Amino acid sequence: MLDQVMEASVGIDSMSHYDRAIYAELCRAAEAGEVCPNYLDLNEVAGYESASSSAHAVGRLERLGLIRVRRYQRFREVQIVETGQWTARHPSMQTDKPHVPRGMRSRGGRPTDRKPYKRRG
Repeated sequence: MLDQVMEASVGIDSMSHYDRAIYAELCRAAEAGEVCPNYLDLNEVAGYESASSSAHAVGRLERLGLIRVRRYQRFREVQIVETGQWTARHPSMQTDKPHVPRGMRSRGGRPTDRKPYKRRG
């Protein structure tokens, strides 16, 4: 089944062999019902040496429309668009709050501990 997904996917021919290896590993994990591999595991699979390379590869796969990613504070779930299968939820994941990148404000409009500016005049 993995071979069918790999052949049917749009843009698979234009990907590097590193991205293909990461996509194949994500497909395997989703099909087996396993949790999404972390970036260090994906680095090993692809042969990357830089810590951020597999994170960028996942972003490229997402932009190509091959996968969908739900990011949480410490974990992520990946859907293979072609099959609709998701990787499993991490067993120690206790919240459904989405990841908020550092320096960004959450959409919830939480109260802040900052004092408001004083008005002049």
